[in-house]
Amino acid sequence: MASLLFLAALAIVAPLAEAHFTFVRVKHGGEWKNPLQYIRNKTSPYDEQAYYESNFLYRYYNWPTYSIDRPESIRCGRGNMDHANVTEVLTVKAGDEVEIAQQRSEPDEWTDDQFFNCTDGYGTCYHQDGWYQDFNHPGPLLVHLSKVPDGQNITTYDGTGDWVKIHTVGIESAKPLNWKLYTRTPPHLTFKIPPQTPSGQYLMRMDVIWSGMTDEYIKIGEAGSLGQMYPSCAQLNIVSDSTAPFPKGVKIPEIFDPYAPGMTTTYEMYNMQSLDANYTYPGGDLWDGEKFVEDKPVAAA
Repeated sequence: MASLLFLAALAIVAPLAEAHFTFVRVKHGGEWKNPLQYIRNKTSPYDEQAYYESNFLYRYYNWPTYSIDRPESIRCGRGNMDHANVTEVLTVKAGDEVEIAQQRSEPDEWTDDQFFNCTDGYGTCYHQDGWYQDFNHPGPLLVHLSKVPDGQNITTYDGTGDWVKIHTVGIESAKPLNWKLYTRTPPHLTFKIPPQTPSGQYLMRMDVIWSGMTDEYIKIGEAGSLGQMYPSCAQLNIVSDSTAPFPKGVKIPEIFDPYAPGMTTTYEMYNMQSLDANYTYPGGDLWDGEKFVEDKPVAAA
């Protein structure tokens, strides 16, 4: 296994491009809620801790998060705990459908017409003919739930408990390799809270991961790169008739280590030339409400 000592330096190139995105809005009961009403905000600019002798510490609002960053940044976004107490808690029923939406503009650039009366009922708008609110890089959407431990409150819970993946939006076709989100008009990001989810307070983590790239193994230098993450967390109160315990899940940030499944791909997959034969979506197995299943692409050739 190669050392990660200098991988941090490889992350520098990403922010040189245009800003990326942040999940800022949720729809429930047929109604889009106000931006950041139920989703923890992020702190920007933000200084990350120094890992692996990196001097790349600062991040702005829509910039990626990396495995070299603080654990709390990887869980729910940079400085999210500073905003938890002013974030409302959305009450939903187990089995309810929710939708989420991202925004590519910085908060100080937000205007009403970026969020309201959007084409086709989207929760955010990107005002250019033929576009809605696009994702500007490939990768899967992952949604996880983390139940607040007994005796704690969601406004003070930092996500150090278990996380269970409940939804993935991934590859549409393998030949050519095509990601469902990587388009000018991405699909609505709609999913259901599993009906078997027990009552309680939960963090709902939303993320799109652009996996890192390597040749035969993670290398130092031009042949390797760190995956990019864009996490945000909504605060939920789930009401349920289920008496089953919430299953044990994975830990974050450990599941997003560069060596974890799905976090690093070959050069060919990174460049959307072909699907790796052993590729698994990041973030652990998928919970279907009854059991965990391996989360691998089911794509047409």
